[in-house]
Amino acid sequence: MRAEYVVGEAATNLRRNVLLVLGAILAVFVSLFMTYMALVVNEVGRNSAARWQEGITIIAWLDDGDLADHTAITNEIGGWAEVEQANYVGKAEAWEEFQNMFADNPALVEEVDPNAMPASVRVDLIDNETHTVVVGRIGSIPGVDGVVEASEAVEDTLEFSRALNVGGIILGVTLGVSAVVMISNTVRMAIYARREEIAIMKLVGASNWFVRTPFLLEGLIEGLVGAALAVLAGWFAFRWFISNQDLGIIDTEVPSSFLFSRGMIVLAFGAIAGAVGSVVGLRRYLQESN
Repeated sequence: MRAEYVVGEAATNLRRNVLLVLGAILAVFVSLFMTYMALVVNEVGRNSAARWQEGITIIAWLDDGDLADHTAITNEIGGWAEVEQANYVGKAEAWEEFQNMFADNPALVEEVDPNAMPASVRVDLIDNETHTVVVGRIGSIPGVDGVVEASEAVEDTLEFSRALNVGGIILGVTLGVSAVVMISNTVRMAIYARREEIAIMKLVGASNWFVRTPFLLEGLIEGLVGAALAVLAGWFAFRWFISNQDLGIIDTEVPSSFLFSRGMIVLAFGAIAGAVGSVVGLRRYLQESN
C-alpha cells in the first residue's frame, strides 16, 4: 500500500467534510484542554503544599512577651514525650525567613510590616497521631496566642488539589467520549460519500485494511490536531496568565519538563481517541459489507 495513496485519500476525506472535521477537532480540543489544565493545577497545589510543609507539624504563635518567657515556653514544649524537637523562631528570624521564601514576589514582601511578624515555636512530633493532644496542651500554655497545624493545612490543600484534578479529568474523559463520537460520525460521513467507490474496491478484492487505513489516518489527524491545540492553549494560558499572577503564598511555578511530559501524554491520548473513533465508524460499514 503506497503512502501517497493513504495520505491523499485521508486529505480528500478531510476536505469533503470540513464542518464535521472542525467539530471533531473542537471536541478533542475542549476535552483535552480541560484534562491538561487539571494536571497543571494539581501540580501547582502539590508544589505549594510541599513548600509550606517543610517538615513542620505544628506552629505555636507567641505573644509579645520577652525572650525569657518565649524560651521557657519553648523548653517546656520541647520536654514533652510526644515532641521530637521544638525550635524557637524570633521576630527577626521570621522576617528573614519570610523574605527568603518570597524573594520572587517583592510586591508581597513590601506590603508586610516586619514588626507584624510574630515569634513562634516550630514543633515536630515523634508520632503525628498525637497532634490533637499536643495542640490542645500547647493552646493552654499562657503566652501562646494561637496554634496552627501545618500538616492539616497542607493535607487540606492537597485534598482540594486532588479534587480539582479528579473533577477535571472526569470532565475531560466525558468530553473525550463525545470527541470519539464526533470523529466516528465524521468517518461515517466520509464512508457514505464514497460508498460506491468503496464497494467497487471490495468487489475487485481490496482488503479491509486497504479500505480502512485512509480513514484511520483521518481520525488520527483529527485527534492529534485537537490534542496539539489543547496542549498549546494550555501551555500559553499557564505561562501568560496563571504563572504571572500574584497569588500570595500559592506557588504557581511549574517546570517546563512537567508541562512537556504531560503534553506528550495528552498528544498520545488524542491520537488514541482519533484512532478509536475511526475504528468505531468503520466497523459497522465493514461488517455490513461482508
